[in-house]
Amino acid sequence: MSTVITSNTEWRAYGQLNYGASEDIEAGLKEWAMLKEHLNQYGLKQRSCCVEIGCGAGRLTNALAEEFDSVQALDVSPDRLEQAGKVPNAAKVRFHLVDAPKIPLPDATCDLCISTHVLQHVASVHAVESYLREMARVLRPGGGILIHVPVIGAHGMTGELQEVLRRRAKELAKSVVLRMTRTLMKLGMPQLPWKIDHYSVFSFVKLRQFLSKEGFVDIELRLVEWAGGHAYLLARRP
Repeated sequence: MSTVITSNTEWRAYGQLNYGASEDIEAGLKEWAMLKEHLNQYGLKQRSCCVEIGCGAGRLTNALAEEFDSVQALDVSPDRLEQAGKVPNAAKVRFHLVDAPKIPLPDATCDLCISTHVLQHVASVHAVESYLREMARVLRPGGGILIHVPVIGAHGMTGELQEVLRRRAKELAKSVVLRMTRTLMKLGMPQLPWKIDHYSVFSFVKLRQFLSKEGFVDIELRLVEWAGGHAYLLARRP
């Protein structure tokens, strides 16, 4: 039975309100140019089919469609998919509205699964793991993943004790407000006087262990000077 992601509630509402997703096409082209260099260094050069988890307003989707023969773009918000459908390269993109952590593609049919600025906003660890399993399923042998994952050492996080305690206290407070926010949104109140979302900080050690168990190899974490320093996870199917 499919698991619906609780985070969909607020992100569908935020899609209606046009909150939390960049529409900067030029920034998407610049980010992809940087990420493509890392993919080439890593050895992932096949550009047939790409899957993007959480396409948002299509900022990166448009750049991917310049590079790949086809792009399969997934999002939980119909409003975001409508926005992304207006980017210059939308004709090369197939858009999918999803509710559960499933990729609507057959096994072994794509070369790259990419997700940026998305998985940290998925509240359920099990849902994130389900997406990673789905990536393993749809990738061809030799295909890989490129995933933006906030970790200590990037995104301005030092890992110092006081910083961790402050972040943990903030996460606990946000979790209470989020539960109330989702309840109000489900009752028909999408526009509230505040905007809040879940934010996870990942452990590379745990991610590497999970990906290894799922059959991925050559697992790397790269810290990239983009928007103040971001971390990206790379791994491939043997």
